[in-house]
Amino acid sequence: MTKKQELFLEHKRNWYEFTKYQPHNGQEKLHFPDKEARFTVSVCGRRWGKSIGASKEIEPLLLQPNKRVWVVAPTYSGAEKVFREVWRELIMKQGQPTRRASYKDMYIEFEWGSVFEGKSADNPNSLVGEGLDYLVLDECAKMKKVIWEMYLRPTLSDRKGKALFITTPEGYNWIYDLYLLGQDKNEKNWNSFNSPSWENQYAYPNGQNDEDIQEVRKNIDKTVFDQEYGAKFTSMAGRVYPFDRNLDCGNYPYNHSLPTYCAIDFGYRMPSAGWFQVEIRNGKPHIYIIDEICHKKNVKTDEFAKMIKQRPYRIVAYFGDPAGKNVQAQSGLGDIDIFRRFGISVRSVRDKTSRSINAGISHVRSFIENADKERYLHVDYKCKGLSEDLENYRYPPEKEGMNLKLDPIKDGYHDHGCDMIRYFFINRFPIRQQGINIVRNK
Repeated sequence: MTKKQELFLEHKRNWYEFTKYQPHNGQEKLHFPDKEARFTVSVCGRRWGKSIGASKEIEPLLLQPNKRVWVVAPTYSGAEKVFREVWRELIMKQGQPTRRASYKDMYIEFEWGSVFEGKSADNPNSLVGEGLDYLVLDECAKMKKVIWEMYLRPTLSDRKGKALFITTPEGYNWIYDLYLLGQDKNEKNWNSFNSPSWENQYAYPNGQNDEDIQEVRKNIDKTVFDQEYGAKFTSMAGRVYPFDRNLDCGNYPYNHSLPTYCAIDFGYRMPSAGWFQVEIRNGKPHIYIIDEICHKKNVKTDEFAKMIKQRPYRIVAYFGDPAGKNVQAQSGLGDIDIFRRFGISVRSVRDKTSRSINAGISHVRSFIENADKERYLHVDYKCKGLSEDLENYRYPPEKEGMNLKLDPIKDGYHDHGCDMIRYFFINRFPIRQQGINIVRNK
């Protein structure tokens, strides 16, 4: 720890004593970590006190001159939770002098030049501004990764600012990847911890054995409990695919001796492509996804074709969406026609069974995990986007009194990669007309 860090830590302790703030056991991990790092991922359960914990990280920093701090949440109302705590302490209780202060605008500028603002990830254009010294991403698991990578990370570059990611987990999404970075002892810039709800001894005096915790445990699904209260990354109910990166991911480099296929989901907003190799072992096909183009936004069809052609693989066949034959108004050509100009001939089955989304899903699931618990889909570690898609592709929640809607949610993010994978399987391993079992993965 540097001398500067030691002095700020002392400043923080003095501030907590002055304001009579006594952090609970979980908040101690946040305020006084074992590892000093620029980026901290704090994964917490419900009723943990995330808003208070974040505000108590912000307050002592704002008391220093010329600091710029933001809190960003999925919505303005979410950002307001942290902003409100800071406002109550510094403006209402302490009466710290300001040049400008507006609760409605979530803006405070203190006389010594420090500025604090609340922002919403729903409005990315508002996330462009001057450099920041500190950034809180509240409930960041509900945000899209692009918000951090494209809009927020650059704001920290000029001033070498720090970031706090504080959230309840939501499946194995991009926050899980950042959490793993923080667990790596060799990653000096990242730190992470998880803290279940019961580490808040003020809310749950008896810890994990607290009456309220035990009552909740009895009345909700274990997976939901582990995520929402245990602050664990889990595979939540409602997932379309039984994909498990602990079982299905590994190091699978390109094998020149195996046939290689490329599957494509067209679309300007977020196209997707994957490279598949097939190996027959003991009469059973094992499928390896060795490479991907995933989560790239606003890519023109010709640019997408060039990106695919640049990959150094010998392709046996290209598979894609039959809708790629539809003619575009601007060019007068379909995606498949444009790809053909680049030497890429895309095949697609068009029979009624193959066009059924749920028949295709059932088919893919039989490769991920069949009735005998055998697993035939293997994904290389570097295909992080497709792993994330397979984990987060979901059915809409069931509501009492409503008819079950079988079609998965098209969120515009995770569905593209899953569609592409489905195109590969229904083309390379055609669905039999008989015995198709369409079921939800409960």
